[in-house]
Amino acid sequence: MNILTGVLAVGLAAAPAIAQTAPAGEGPGPLAPRDECTGLPGYAEFHQRLERAITLRDADALIALTDPDVTLDFGGGSGVEELRKRLDAGAYNSWDDLADAVQLGCGIGEEGAQDTDYIAFPWYFTKTFGGEVFETVIVTGVDVPLRFAPAEDARVIERISWDWALVRYDDQYVDGHEETDQQTGYQAVMTQDGAAGYIADHALRSIVDYRIAVNRIDGKWTITAFVAGD
Repeated sequence: MNILTGVLAVGLAAAPAIAQTAPAGEGPGPLAPRDECTGLPGYAEFHQRLERAITLRDADALIALTDPDVTLDFGGGSGVEELRKRLDAGAYNSWDDLADAVQLGCGIGEEGAQDTDYIAFPWYFTKTFGGEVFETVIVTGVDVPLRFAPAEDARVIERISWDWALVRYDDQYVDGHEETDQQTGYQAVMTQDGAAGYIADHALRSIVDYRIAVNRIDGKWTITAFVAGD
């Protein structure tokens, strides 16, 4: 039951509620990396073992922290042996995906939705904010420029630090040419105050990018899902 609760929470946490920004806390921006889980029993040891497994790329150590039926995608992919295959494949559910999620910090649910037997990486995945999930992106940096055009020398409209914005999928074309964000290296976005511009792709992370769901099962923190998408 705990496993099911955690997996469902991964999907529900990303669903839009009201357009709000998570409360300000540590770091130079409302969604900057932070760790809300430090006071939870057993978390410090779990986190240390997880980081060590990632640093050493030790699949056995990671699997020791993982539920045998871990969810890996929404198409039926699951299980620790499948996870072992994917870690070094590089396409998805890779070591890099795992490391990126953990580096963004650990979160627990907010207010009435708090469940101290469920945590997630990145920390902000346990919060509700933004718009439609596939349009919401996190600006991952400090003073990231929102530019008037998709070019490094374009005028800076404003600067954003660790906050969310919405991708303008209808405005990815530039000057009538079919130049996508992948070709320009920029994505068309709109900020919370309605400013429209372009942000470098490397400074954006989809709200439904890789996340790790962890449940406390029989007193032990256990990875129950490592997924992307919704």
